[in-house]
Amino acid sequence: MPRGERPLDVGDSPLLRFAADLRSLRDKAGGHSYRQLGARAHYSATTLSDAAGGRKLPSLAVTLAYVRACEGDVAEWEDRWHRVAAEVLPSPEPAPEEAHPPYAGLAAFRVEDAEWFFGRDRFLEDLLSKVRARRFVAVFGASGAGKSSLLRAGLVPRFEGTAVVTTPSALGVDPDALDQAADLVIVDQFEEVFTLCPDAGRRAAFVEALLAAPFRVVLGVRADFYGHCGQHPALVDALADGQLLLGPMGPEELRQAIMRPAVKASCTVETALVSRLVADATGQAGVLPLLSHALLETWRRRRGTTLTLAGYEAAGGVQHAIAQTAERTYTSLEKQQRVLARQVFLRLTALGDGTEDTKRRLPRGELDADVDVDVVLDRLAHARLLTLDRDGVEIAHEALIRSWPRLRGWLAEDRDGLRTMRQLSEAAATWESLGRDPDALYRGTRLDTAVEWTQRSGARTSTRERDFLDASLAARDRERALAHRRTRRLRQLVALLLALLVLAAGATTLAVRSQRAVVEQRNSSVARYVAYEAQSKLGTDQNLANQLFLAAHRLSGTEDLRDGVLSAHAAMSRDVISREQRSPGQSNPDGTRLPTARVPEVPDDTTYRALGRLTSPANSVTSFVATPSNEAFATTAEAHRGRVWDLTEARSPVVAHTFPDPVSHLVLAPTDGRLLVTADGVEVTLWDTSDLRSPRPLAALPDHGGRVARLEFSSDGRTLVTVDAHGAVRLWDVTDPRVPKQLGLLPDGGDVRAAALSADRRTLAVGGPGGAIRLWDTTNGWAPKRLAQLDGHRENVLALGFRADGTALASAGRDGTVRLWDLADRPAPRAVAKISGRTEGVLSVSFGTRSQVVTLRNDGTTRLWEFDFDLAAGQMCAAAARSPISRDDWRFYFGDVEYQPPCG
Repeated sequence: MPRGERPLDVGDSPLLRFAADLRSLRDKAGGHSYRQLGARAHYSATTLSDAAGGRKLPSLAVTLAYVRACEGDVAEWEDRWHRVAAEVLPSPEPAPEEAHPPYAGLAAFRVEDAEWFFGRDRFLEDLLSKVRARRFVAVFGASGAGKSSLLRAGLVPRFEGTAVVTTPSALGVDPDALDQAADLVIVDQFEEVFTLCPDAGRRAAFVEALLAAPFRVVLGVRADFYGHCGQHPALVDALADGQLLLGPMGPEELRQAIMRPAVKASCTVETALVSRLVADATGQAGVLPLLSHALLETWRRRRGTTLTLAGYEAAGGVQHAIAQTAERTYTSLEKQQRVLARQVFLRLTALGDGTEDTKRRLPRGELDADVDVDVVLDRLAHARLLTLDRDGVEIAHEALIRSWPRLRGWLAEDRDGLRTMRQLSEAAATWESLGRDPDALYRGTRLDTAVEWTQRSGARTSTRERDFLDASLAARDRERALAHRRTRRLRQLVALLLALLVLAAGATTLAVRSQRAVVEQRNSSVARYVAYEAQSKLGTDQNLANQLFLAAHRLSGTEDLRDGVLSAHAAMSRDVISREQRSPGQSNPDGTRLPTARVPEVPDDTTYRALGRLTSPANSVTSFVATPSNEAFATTAEAHRGRVWDLTEARSPVVAHTFPDPVSHLVLAPTDGRLLVTADGVEVTLWDTSDLRSPRPLAALPDHGGRVARLEFSSDGRTLVTVDAHGAVRLWDVTDPRVPKQLGLLPDGGDVRAAALSADRRTLAVGGPGGAIRLWDTTNGWAPKRLAQLDGHRENVLALGFRADGTALASAGRDGTVRLWDLADRPAPRAVAKISGRTEGVLSVSFGTRSQVVTLRNDGTTRLWEFDFDLAAGQMCAAAARSPISRDDWRFYFGDVEYQPPCG
């Protein structure tokens, strides 16, 4: 044992583990004495020995000097120090006699905080001049740029007249709730119109009411919702000369925001701390709430009346202060209270769809009236992580969503489950508001999805949601019982009619016709009932469900029953790991090359995903590609970088390449697999991926429009399709990727979520959030012509794909269906069939055989959807050959219908 170091047992506390790992780091560096380390680190041997002693947490500066002397990873140890500090350093509590804090923390400055608001004088003057000159103005800025503080603590006190500040959620997106008596109405967090109101009609009415109002209006809008505002032409016209973009503070503005509140509170700020704060915050959009929170925590740790650099580092700095406060508060809760805290934060977050996750205001009634819930809310509000009022609760600032790793992890675990929870909560609230109207209850697939979610580990429902689900299940049971009774009565009626037919010998012709009509009616009713029962058996007895669907279709061959058979066949398929494995010369019947699949070794595919072990959450995956050399790659979109993952070994994915900037989308040319295209905001870059682990940039697309929302290749890899957030679709010739050329522009005008180009590059399909698919003739790319619109999907279109011969189109929607469309006559397309199943997270759609559709999900798995009815029925019968439906089961479901096993 080195001299001066006392023995220490390694326990389970974070501090002891931290100290033990510091000692291990010294051992790996050669076991230098502390005197030798001191010479390298410029600290005394005693200081370094104490740092590794485990009796108290060393300062950040001492820790990093120790690590540098041992040639360790400084960035990794800095992150680790902050995590340990969040658990072991005490949280200073404000003294009872303590004055008003000079900094707002996570919360925005309010109107009453105007005297503490500094640093935005220049911008505020520009805003005031705009407001005086125009009736309608909008302030755009990144989340955390200080829009709310500027409007509330800056604009309101300086406006000469009556000013009212509100939000769409506070108004219920109701135009009648606007204060008509005010001179100025400030609608802060205007993006809530899009995130919290799914009704396009209500949104349009609210916008029109603001535009026609008799008072001045100022909107505060998050910058990434700029494109959403562009969907309202009248709003675009009103903002033509009335918009301001709020950027990050400059160095001098930051000094004012740091120094002047401290001076007003009779405090001083160390020069070193001011320099450090300015360096940490300059040029960073969205950093102001992080800065304000770090300053508040530093003020709480002040030495006398001086804010010190040491206090700033102990608080975690700009990057870690919020996470440190949140983690400390969360871990201080009891076990059951932590579960409640997790549910509260998940309910307070609105999941982004192509945008960042945002906070949402939660009505207090959505949470149970429980002592533990009250304790959790009080503790989180005391730490300024939440804000409470009489009617609701919300996250203090969206910076918490971005900066707290634990919350980001919760949001990434099961985003589809969170959407189910949100929909359930809204449905339960609607049911309650309608006086528990039975017509507002869940039925069918929505009920099954919600019940399945409640059975997952960690899922927690409120009392109102449980009452709603119980009522929905009870209503389903009553409907099933009623269907049984109707079927029984119908059977009795049929028997009676048959007896009458025998007696009515003189009316033979009429009897035959009546019997045929009655039998058809009976068959139709029985078939619908059997299909309903078969649906409920899919999760428990697939073999019986398949035979019931087949028999129901044979009894009454309607399109719905045919689709039911195809959906049952799809339920037999398993999500499988994507791979491209072909023998030499192998190809599909229609000439395409299909990434076939290798079934994972783990039997339960719900617990095995190719991306399940990525450092980044699976739901951050934005693209998945397979190369002709049998390698699979995925890309993840992260806050500060874009990564390409090598998934060839699915159990142990590794980072193949890290891009210097964030990557939101990636697509690989389908021909030779060498041309890679990435999107970073509005920038689209073409890369040579002869070695995908070291891509070489070739060119950037010129004059691209807004933020990229979609990238697609034509099947020959010669044409690239780009879609921006404004709904503009561009076609690019990338035959020579070093000199890309634009071939055309499609001003679709809608919110385009999916696009596909036919193999002959003459037809473009685009799909949007409402479920409609529009076909365009792109023979002349600069003058495209609208061909037709396909209506069928009830929710967002996720992906589109043409068959190689261009005579069919496949589509996948968020409504849980994959659909096939016949395009033999493109001006008059025809729906072929739909298959219901899991479609969440689908990134792309392609064809295998002429009748087989392949979907690729963001977890790296594929699923096959067979649209050939005879082939699907044959495979279902082959699986049922060993256990045909019994006579007893037949009698239970079909009553006195003649026993005819569908696979006999």
